[in-house]
Amino acid sequence: MNHLDRQFITSIVKYPASISSQSIGFNFPLEKFHFSPSLKYISYGIFQEYDEDANFLGNYHSYETWVGSSFSKKIINFPIFIGANLNWHRSFFNGFKINSLSVDIGTKIFFKNINNAIGLSFHQIGIGLKNKKPMQLIPEIVISGSKKLRYLPAVIYIDLLINNFINENEMFLGSLFEINKKLNLMLGTSSRKFDQNTSEKLSKSILGATGFGVLYMINNINVQYGIYLYGNGAQIQALDIGMKF
Repeated sequence: MNHLDRQFITSIVKYPASISSQSIGFNFPLEKFHFSPSLKYISYGIFQEYDEDANFLGNYHSYETWVGSSFSKKIINFPIFIGANLNWHRSFFNGFKINSLSVDIGTKIFFKNINNAIGLSFHQIGIGLKNKKPMQLIPEIVISGSKKLRYLPAVIYIDLLINNFINENEMFLGSLFEINKKLNLMLGTSSRKFDQNTSEKLSKSILGATGFGVLYMINNINVQYGIYLYGNGAQIQALDIGMKF
């Protein structure tokens, strides 16, 4: 199963402090392009609100919702894909209501096969409202690349995130190891390892900002499970299920 198949995808992510998110998405390979709608929801929980005199005002629910649609197309006679993602984001945090509409655009060039590629994309180009007042979105640039290793059953991935507005750049490294036709192992880390280093224990310093995952494929179904470790020892766990139809 790959990104060109028609499929249904759903996932659930558990964050620290009992925070969780759910998402669903579809991939439709149409005649001239690929269309992928998606929906993501994350709940931060229910909280009690009080005024300055400690009078109880009621409960409020903090959450975020994303609704997106992606389009991609291969350039005829060239190993190039172009794509765009239109995204609507809504969030609510104790009196703060945020709505934004943005677009991401990008291109990817393949060399020999799909596992050897470079890409360039621009993210969060759009407008936003915070409590009905205009707010500025922070655009980001991502330079990506992947390479199939010649002597190992593995693909190496690298992403460089550039944000000139806050003068902050980040690098993400990952690899996928093909154990057999049904089982893949995944490993990833990033430059956030240095920011998250608490120097509490050697194991936390080594494993901080590191993710591990496993992908199992059988017939028309693939199942992915992953875990991400923060520098302080906190964890994020995720389960993703894709089904071809």
